[in-house]
Amino acid sequence: MEYLFYLNGDHEKLARLEIISLLRSYGLRHEIKYKAQQTLIVSSEAADNPIFSRLALTHRVMQYLGGISPNDGEIDWGKVRLQPKGSFSFRIRKIDKDINSMDEERRISEQIISHLDSKVDLTSPDQEFYGVYVNGMIHVGLTLFANDPKTFSSRKPQYRPYFHPSSIDPRLARAMVNISEARKEVLDPFCGTGGILIEAALMGLEVHGIDIEEKMVGGTRLNLLHYGLEGDIIQADSSKLDEGLKFETIVTDVPYGKSTVIGQDRDDLYRQTFERLFKICEKKAVVVTPMEHDFTKYGFIIEDMIEVRVHKSLVRRIYKLKKPLWDKP
Repeated sequence: MEYLFYLNGDHEKLARLEIISLLRSYGLRHEIKYKAQQTLIVSSEAADNPIFSRLALTHRVMQYLGGISPNDGEIDWGKVRLQPKGSFSFRIRKIDKDINSMDEERRISEQIISHLDSKVDLTSPDQEFYGVYVNGMIHVGLTLFANDPKTFSSRKPQYRPYFHPSSIDPRLARAMVNISEARKEVLDPFCGTGGILIEAALMGLEVHGIDIEEKMVGGTRLNLLHYGLEGDIIQADSSKLDEGLKFETIVTDVPYGKSTVIGQDRDDLYRQTFERLFKICEKKAVVVTPMEHDFTKYGFIIEDMIEVRVHKSLVRRIYKLKKPLWDKP
């Protein structure tokens, strides 16, 4: 099956990595067929639609129906098997601006009406067709999942009971969890106010959090409770974790400044903690740092690194790491 993904325009490389990582985590063989601005087409084994609800940086996931040229292109219905299903809507998102979208929406809607014997309903359709116009082609799909931006904006850090200005944005937090390929559990060894753990728990994963500051541990517990979630949250020094502990995946946004709490500088904290994390991580880890870091010296293999600019003075570097010999999808 071919899927059409309409991506968040702010973090496109991260959005593509999130999608591919999600497919890998469910063991779905896949191949990237086409990528362009905010657009990704992937051939994959059929996925259960609910897995796409995990995505944070994708606006819309669609069954791909094909690419057609403006003005006279037609969907190849011979390659598409769709069952008539009541009413429908069709909209075009223009990445490039050199077409009249209203004319194209009308023209392609007529094709859909002719093929499915359905009627247009722009208010509450039974199914939503969608087109993404980019690089001179309209890529058409049948919507399987559409992200509601309000669900993420309502979980912004300032709306939680316990707030700290260093808290990570919910979209980035969820994308990081997906990039880790977690299927069972997530450990955040610098959990702070719990932003990563909130997103992981909302996806049905077991969550474990550690922070050296008592107030952060209490804040994380309070924030999880605010969303009706549970987690194993403890106060401890992550640089001194028991090496016998094991966790499927590790996802964390490390502290950026000097640690006045444990009395050591950032470089020492990183070295000691990452040495421990390598030993307790069973599969993969996603770690955010404010600067480039050589994780290979602890034993990790760096699968990918993506820079995300938060604002003028802060760039986050998101590392996807794996243990040697861990190459199963």
